[in-house]
Amino acid sequence: MKKQPLVSVVMPVYNGERFLKEAIESILNQTYKNFEFIIVDDGSTDNSLKIIEEYQKRDKRIKLIKNKKNLGMAKSLNKSLRIAKGKYYVKMDSDDISDKERLNKELFFLENNKEYLIVGSNLEVIDDENETIGYRYYPQNDEDIRNLIIIKNPFAHPSVMVRMNVLKKIFYDEKLKASDDYDLWFKLLKYGKGKNLSDFLLKYRVSKNQVKSKRLKIQLKETIQVQRKYLFTKEYFSIFALINHFLLHILYFLPNFLVLWLFKKVEFRKINEKNRFF
Repeated sequence: MKKQPLVSVVMPVYNGERFLKEAIESILNQTYKNFEFIIVDDGSTDNSLKIIEEYQKRDKRIKLIKNKKNLGMAKSLNKSLRIAKGKYYVKMDSDDISDKERLNKELFFLENNKEYLIVGSNLEVIDDENETIGYRYYPQNDEDIRNLIIIKNPFAHPSVMVRMNVLKKIFYDEKLKASDDYDLWFKLLKYGKGKNLSDFLLKYRVSKNQVKSKRLKIQLKETIQVQRKYLFTKEYFSIFALINHFLLHILYFLPNFLVLWLFKKVEFRKINEKNRFF
């Protein structure tokens, strides 16, 4: 009898051939083995699909979804969730590298802390050559996560593991292109607690030419949109949050290069500045 996977790892791919092999192998080489690996080719026009198919032949844990046209992140993730069989959901990006202990450590935490629905981690920031250029820290305990969420995103999307039974109640908002995860955390935290481990379980790639950098302005616009949904509720309203929300509006009208520079300055800590935010 075939063993049911406990974890469903989901990775959308769109023209990600340059770093795709490293991303796939970082999941296949996890110390924890009982998972399915759902990879969605979102209408790639490069060699991404060919690379995925080659790995699928070698490892039966890989399930391939082929989108005939580019549907975007949220729709691709929701397609994956509808066929996922695992008790836990793991998000992976096609240009990042997961630590080999990532699944093991995140699974251990959720299995032993039933009141928690989501667990993420800190990030090691790398460049195109896999050189470490900085670190990104996230709030660790549930109280800090809830206090921060109305100000900014308290989880690194490609680092999280989430309980599937709750996730399948809400899904991603397909109208959002870049802040679908931010909106999801608000909805998830209505059902239970959140946690970020102090470990650096993901190498997060930052490149001048990558989609992550190019869509920063879209993400900023949608962040404002998501915050507006929750800002004036009893749970999240504060004068500080209101001021921050106003400042984001100003930031949106700055040139793209300046927004990206400010983002990196505020969010990333260089190697010689490896201090915790929280």
